[in-house]
Amino acid sequence: MDLRLGELHQTIRDATRTFARKELAPRAHALEGAGGLSAEVRAQLAELGLFGLTVPEEEGGAGLDGLAFAVAAEALGEASPDVAWRWAVHAGPAMAGRAGTDRSAFAEGRSLASYAAAAGGRARLAPLPTDVLVAHDVGGALLRVDAPAGDAAATLGLGGAGLSDVDLGDATTLEADGATVRAWADLAAAATMLGAAAGAAGAALAYAKERTQFGRPLGAFQAIQWKIADAATDLDAARLLVWRAGAALSPASAAAARAFVATKASRVCHDALQVHGGYGFTKEYPVERPLRAVRMLAGRDAARAEVAAAALG
Repeated sequence: MDLRLGELHQTIRDATRTFARKELAPRAHALEGAGGLSAEVRAQLAELGLFGLTVPEEEGGAGLDGLAFAVAAEALGEASPDVAWRWAVHAGPAMAGRAGTDRSAFAEGRSLASYAAAAGGRARLAPLPTDVLVAHDVGGALLRVDAPAGDAAATLGLGGAGLSDVDLGDATTLEADGATVRAWADLAAAATMLGAAAGAAGAALAYAKERTQFGRPLGAFQAIQWKIADAATDLDAARLLVWRAGAALSPASAAAARAFVATKASRVCHDALQVHGGYGFTKEYPVERPLRAVRMLAGRDAARAEVAAAALG
């Protein structure tokens, strides 16, 4: 069995990662405080063709699959979970919720779409849309809200995604497969958390090589080596589950990936902060940001419930 990415998916991963490391990583803290995608970042994502990654070619998109989406979300999340989440919500569940409609404006990035879980008549912490919101309510219906969301909410993490509570108001039912949309949403969260954890692990590895204690690099100490080894193993296992979920795009596989990644990404980010010691709690180093982002996206219990429901029939 060959578990390596094919040439197309590897190309997408490499191109997105190169862009993210060059353009997003150096200003990740500033992007988190932006309250949403800046015009510059939005134009760059559009130029890369990422807004239409999952949209069929006849609607102006690339027509690619969930695996391409997953590797792109991870690559963006490694540099900026905020940008990754805003993009992933648009390109994943929001586009799936609009299947059967004209998505050409969304594919070109002229309009941004949004998605959030809803309960009690409100959609909690949806990325701010410029067009409409698609929300999945507790009854299983997909709803369309034409009014844009209100002001961005002040949140612990993902400040750059422009999260907001949205009153569903006079929402109308949207014709779409709710289970498929939910699978895209779980895949988006899993891939974004995976990217955030990979970014934290990379920062910890670099710090362990550069920082010295008692005349030796931190990486020479076994306690640090164990944290690095655990991170590498956890990320590898999580990545395989995310790739499988991207290929299958079933609710159970996507939920399993989200549940697993939520646990492992939390540990990887926590250990990365520990490797930095007291510096990990300062904004001078990048490891506190992915930890907050992962905590915002985890949703582990809901994902576990989905996996259990599938297992129990």
